Amino acid sequence: MIGFVTTPETAPAVMSAVAAVFTERNSAAYWSPGAFLIHTGTHSGQMFIPFADETMDYPLRVDVTPRDFEETGQIIDLLGGLDARVDVDPAAIVDPAADEI
Repeated sequence: MIGFVTTPETAPAVMSAVAAVFTERNSAAYWSPGAFLIHTGTHSGQMFIPFADETMDYPLRVDVTPRDFEETGQIIDLLGGLDARVDVDPAAIVDPAADEI
């Protein structure tokens, strides 16, 4: 999975900034990439925010994607820019202590 790795303290601020993109336009915050605790691997204890190119191109409304909002670029810049994205193994965000389904 491609996205940003950040601290547990920073991730909620990023999620609030994403929500503000909608609420500042008098809309419900109906989309978020989410933030997930990384349980294993190099980034264990950090948070993962998925943000692959497909995420940025996801249609939120007819002909509107996250890429179309100026704030999306600002959030990406605060996270270090697109080049700061990393590839995280999906298994790394699965809590090893969780019961199997």
